[in-house]
Amino acid sequence: MANPEKVDPTHVEDAASLDKGQQYANLTALAQAAATDKSLSAFQAARVYWKATFWCLFMCMGALLWGYDSQVSGGLLSVPSFRRDFGYYDPSDSGSYVLAARWQSAFNSISSVGGMFGGLSLGYVSDKFGRRGAVALCCCVSIAGILIQFFTYPHKNAQLLIGKLVNGYALGMYVSGASSYCAEVSPLALRGVTTSSVNLWIDLGQFMSNGVIKGTGTWTSAYAYRLPFALQWIFPVLLLAGLPFAPESPWWLVRKGRTADARGVLARLSGGGAADVDLQLQQIQETIALEETYAANSTYGDCFRGVNLRRTMIACMVFVLQQAAGVVFVLGFSTYFFELAGFADSKAFDLGVGVTAIGVVGNLCTFYTVNHYGRRFIFNWTLFACTIILLIIGFLAIPENNQNAKWAIAALTLVYNFIYQTGIGPLGYVIFAEVSSAKLRSKTVGIGILVNSLCGMIMNIVDPYLVNPDEANLGGKVGFIFGGLAALGLVWAYFYIPETKNRTIDELDVMFERKVAPRQFGTYKMEDEDMIQEEVRKQ
Repeated sequence: MANPEKVDPTHVEDAASLDKGQQYANLTALAQAAATDKSLSAFQAARVYWKATFWCLFMCMGALLWGYDSQVSGGLLSVPSFRRDFGYYDPSDSGSYVLAARWQSAFNSISSVGGMFGGLSLGYVSDKFGRRGAVALCCCVSIAGILIQFFTYPHKNAQLLIGKLVNGYALGMYVSGASSYCAEVSPLALRGVTTSSVNLWIDLGQFMSNGVIKGTGTWTSAYAYRLPFALQWIFPVLLLAGLPFAPESPWWLVRKGRTADARGVLARLSGGGAADVDLQLQQIQETIALEETYAANSTYGDCFRGVNLRRTMIACMVFVLQQAAGVVFVLGFSTYFFELAGFADSKAFDLGVGVTAIGVVGNLCTFYTVNHYGRRFIFNWTLFACTIILLIIGFLAIPENNQNAKWAIAALTLVYNFIYQTGIGPLGYVIFAEVSSAKLRSKTVGIGILVNSLCGMIMNIVDPYLVNPDEANLGGKVGFIFGGLAALGLVWAYFYIPETKNRTIDELDVMFERKVAPRQFGTYKMEDEDMIQEEVRKQ
């Protein structure tokens, strides 16, 4: 999206006095739009495009439910009344109630199964009904899924499973749709901030879930688990209430031939400068026309053909690398490590809540670093740091019954989460939204969320078998496994993760088509002739 003004770095107020026609007379529309896109800092863009920023953050609210659901599934397993109503009485286990292992695995993984189908279906739903229409469908499906869970009677485990599956479908669409929307509505200077806020909402959902379960977990009634389910209704209801006022993606409107509507949305988001809105609209039209010269169709198969295969691979691999870096292992077992360090169960849970709070702080730091240091730099260096921490955890776990080592492992889980949430976590959502072409974005990000859900489900199933004392009993030594995987992922990331900072959609299209090496994206000089040649090709 082009900026509404050619902004002087120090005096935004004087921008209107600049003669754009004189400055850009020798440039094509795409080059002119790119130049104005890059003229604003993030702070200036937030001032000018505050409406776009607000609506992007609003649309990301659905991602909170992704984080909430993922955390509440495991958290409820520790609630006695939940185990009583969905488990069985085991007199051999101190006379307590136990939830069968098969149901534990099912409850933990079924939302991911739904998320895979939800993410994959986003491409069709979003392209047919628009970004707002997709979110509206998500809200309705989510409300239905939550309703099923809330009214599940004791020992009707299959019904609870169906409710989580239905809600999981909506969650996959929520996250995919939020990323697509932010990438298409945000100005260039804010694109990294808004797309990374998807991960912030996920962190906030996890934090909220931990707090709710801590507050209700000791209740003896069914509302100890029903209330955590019911609170999820708040967010789809809020989204449905705000959707009529939210702007549709101007990119989707242009593709549907609704040029006047697209112009109206752009004017609304940018403050109404007519000449500049025309430039923004022309940029969208020219980029869409440019992509039409590369591929006339827009199907899921196109995501795996030609240069789009590389773009889809990057969009998927950022999430594979998140799991290779051991996020489920370290964060999923953080409370377990705190208990090993000698903390009482209640204190260990409090520290688990603290871990998610640290993640929120780390994600907020990304709002500054993502534009200051760039995507590739932060992703690769935080992946490297997580690799080192994983290997250190592995070495510390070698000595048996060493209390100092257990304390160190517990402390490293805090350090790990802060580093992860300042880099790999939020940057995954930034990169996978930016590397996809505008034409295939909703489909590419949907495939990325499918891979994310699949990898998360696999790790949630495998990790307990590696860590638990009654299985492989590796404990912290699992750090060697994930440290090795992360080291391999680091090699891949060095060669394939591109720098998308300060690159407009059309510039990324050109660089991918010209097969520019990903590690050269940040330094590649986009000459005026590049856009001219592409326009000639288009004609």
